[in-house]
Amino acid sequence: MDEGYRVQAAVFAALGRTVAAWKIGLTSEAAQHAHGTCTPAAGRLSANALFRSGARVSPPPGEVYVEAELVVEMGSDLPHEKAPFDCEAVAAAIGPVYAAIEIASTRFADSDLCVGALVADNCMADRLVIGDTLAHSWDTAFADCPVTLEVGSHTVVSGSTAAVMGNPLLAVAWLANWLAGQGLGLERGQRISTGTCTGITEAGAGDTVVACFVGLGSVTFDFTT
Repeated sequence: MDEGYRVQAAVFAALGRTVAAWKIGLTSEAAQHAHGTCTPAAGRLSANALFRSGARVSPPPGEVYVEAELVVEMGSDLPHEKAPFDCEAVAAAIGPVYAAIEIASTRFADSDLCVGALVADNCMADRLVIGDTLAHSWDTAFADCPVTLEVGSHTVVSGSTAAVMGNPLLAVAWLANWLAGQGLGLERGQRISTGTCTGITEAGAGDTVVACFVGLGSVTFDFTT
């Protein structure tokens, strides 16, 4: 994983990009076990990878997956000098909370990757579509909120924010502390895609994708043909 992170950071730097959002992956025990690890993993997204709900997006080549995700925006900095961070400190630093859909795709021939290659592949983070504002600060209701994901007219998946480490706040706290270990901090205005609430679902050209955080808000986009 260490080598994978070095590759990920080097590629991002070579492209001249700055981090507008962090993606957290491997947020379930099953996903960690499948990749032979016991921790989540992080990826980077630049501003040009962020889209608003209703966008028309061209599908990337190769395998394409979509995931319903709860996204938080940092309302204040969490500098690495103040680590370690507990959930109370992290919750206090969170600003708006959004419904979102992550578009995931691999740069390799297929997605059957060892954990180091997965991390080097930016945890398959491709683009992020951000929808309705669900709240203007963290709320305990986000620990276990029902979520649905619809892909075209052929797939409906049910899930919950609880699928993300039992509570997405734990994922954000993990990221803050992991970054601190690298001498980095979370910055005000950065978004964090906290982890999939619905697993990974295949999608492709022509599909309309909708994620609904039941009773709170939704997000949608169309893949172009």
